Amino acid sequence: MAEGSTTSWLQWLPPPDRRVPDAGRPTGIALEWVRRGERFDLAILDLHMPETDGVELAEAIHDAKRAMPLILLSWLGGHGTEIPADLFAAYLTKPIRASALYDAVMGILAASAQPVPTPAAVPARPDVEMAERLPLRILIAEDNLVNQKLALRLLTQMGYRADVAPNGLEVIQALERQPYDVVLMEVQMPEMDGLEATSQICARRPAGERPRINAMTANANQGDREMCLAAGMDDYVSKPIRVDELVQALARCQPLASRPASA
Repeated sequence: MAEGSTTSWLQWLPPPDRRVPDAGRPTGIALEWVRRGERFDLAILDLHMPETDGVELAEAIHDAKRAMPLILLSWLGGHGTEIPADLFAAYLTKPIRASALYDAVMGILAASAQPVPTPAAVPARPDVEMAERLPLRILIAEDNLVNQKLALRLLTQMGYRADVAPNGLEVIQALERQPYDVVLMEVQMPEMDGLEATSQICARRPAGERPRINAMTANANQGDREMCLAAGMDDYVSKPIRVDELVQALARCQPLASRPASA
């Protein structure tokens, strides 16, 4: 791994018992580990490091015939040389947000994981008739393009159409333009995060006249849930999004028109 400052981000990633060595010391140590056969699920490299940069280290890792996905960290516009297209599995711009790092790592690990046969397990599938039984106007508040596409695809399979807002400011603007029955609200977003957006929505609209707000975040401990509920959110969907959890969350929603009027 690059840069000692990255260590705190890595410690946040599950599972907590996984070994996460930090090669923020001379980059030669990282390459030595690789060459002597140490096995790693992935490597996170900073573009600017002493002795060598992240691109050169990545090329050396590939030359050592050690196949592993690599993530490159850099400041916006921080590299002046052309980077081979297939060298890195993901690129992250600093300062790094926890949700972006989590999404990148989980996406890479999920793609490289070997499927485990489970004959008795029945995969969860979207309820294709749910939109007919429970028509809802849905707004997705999510800044990550991959997560936007995933949520839209799942909702489409359930018969729903949804709009997308990439930050909390645009959520508030969207609600001024038209009513929504439910907002799937990512907590960590640029410009205005989901907690602040929820607080403003609750301050502006009484309970019977505002959408049901479902937190949608990778943070899954009890303290994070309580923080979301304290901000005024009504429910919680963990990420990566599970079909059954999304179906259950939407089943607890009601169209605004069918809710009791506020006193």
